[in-house]
Amino acid sequence: MRIFIRLFFMILCGAMILPAFQVAAEENSSDAAKNGWYEEQGKQYYYRDNQAVKGWLNIDNNWYYFNQNDGAASEGWVYDKGKWYFLKSSGVMQTGWLLDKNHWYYLNSSGAMQTGWLLDKNHWYYLKSSGAMQTGWLLDKNHWYYLNSSGAMQTGWLLDKNHWYYLNSSGAMQTGWLLEKNHWYYLNPSGAMQTGWVYLNSWYYLNRSGVWVPNTIADGLTKVSNNNQLILVTSLGYNTNKAKIRTFEKEDNKWYEKLNVDGFIGKEGFATVMNEGAKKSPRGKYTIGTAFGRFQNPGTKLPYRQITSDDVWVDDSNSSLYNMWQKASENRGRWNSAEKMDIAAYNYGFVINYNTAERIPGAGSAIFFHVSNSYTLGCTGTAQNYVVGILKWLDPSKSPVIIQTPEGELNHY
Repeated sequence: MRIFIRLFFMILCGAMILPAFQVAAEENSSDAAKNGWYEEQGKQYYYRDNQAVKGWLNIDNNWYYFNQNDGAASEGWVYDKGKWYFLKSSGVMQTGWLLDKNHWYYLNSSGAMQTGWLLDKNHWYYLKSSGAMQTGWLLDKNHWYYLNSSGAMQTGWLLDKNHWYYLNSSGAMQTGWLLEKNHWYYLNPSGAMQTGWVYLNSWYYLNRSGVWVPNTIADGLTKVSNNNQLILVTSLGYNTNKAKIRTFEKEDNKWYEKLNVDGFIGKEGFATVMNEGAKKSPRGKYTIGTAFGRFQNPGTKLPYRQITSDDVWVDDSNSSLYNMWQKASENRGRWNSAEKMDIAAYNYGFVINYNTAERIPGAGSAIFFHVSNSYTLGCTGTAQNYVVGILKWLDPSKSPVIIQTPEGELNHY
């Protein structure tokens, strides 16, 4: 009986003690402070003294952002106090360049998304109002800029869609005249580099590279549109035998000066009306005939005839062979006078086709371009090296012509 009573009291006491122990244990558990990282329902939280942090927090030198509503660590884009930020999948705030959905963004050192112009590693970039990096053309404050495929602002020459543009040192697209490396270029109102002829109060020519080529005296001539080579012989007036000899070649409808040297014409200058033996040179535009010389062909493309001691040029106005190249040994009374060809002046030269088609008696004969260091008797002359150079340059396929005139009458041509 005593054993039974003792057992009863032991069970009764145990029942009274157990609830009190459990309550104490629970109270001790609630008293333990919650600090640091916790994962709850698949989200990351950071606690301080049992409280989930909200807003920005620097942890181990990395910034995190915790949602203001539930305190969960944020990922992706976050808008806070008027600025955008980006949190990586780890929750760490992004800085520097970010590629998101095929667009580049830039987060500055404070993590805020950049807009507008950005200088990074000596290159300028432009971030749109959305923060996305700009590429291609950009109009900003009435100036055009070009951002290349990497987003860097372009300066200098730019080829875009078969047109050249020029971006100055500030990146702004140039229009109008541009002086670059001692060459002038013209950029039209759209910024594209101009080539060919352009009218800007007067005519200007820009070559295939866009470089302005100053107009020559030949560009003002209107009667050489079908010719691509020109020899221009001019004097300061009628009463001089000194001349300026210039050669020009046309490329893309633009005349380029090739040679500019001193020369001579007839002793009595240019003639208003030509006469045989007047010692004057003819004015006008003429084609170029046979090249000749006392020596072998120096390399001209013109038909070439080498002079022999038997060659003469008939200057007898009454002869049917007037103004023609003949052999003295074949005269047989067909002319009474002729000029010998085997002379130093004719070391090299070519026939100026004056009065060679109709051969009007008494209108003048033997009009050549030849070697000379003084006035002639009606021909045009200059130093031998220039004569040879011109012979080598002349190309019949380019329809060469020679114009001889006082400068004051150039407007006739």
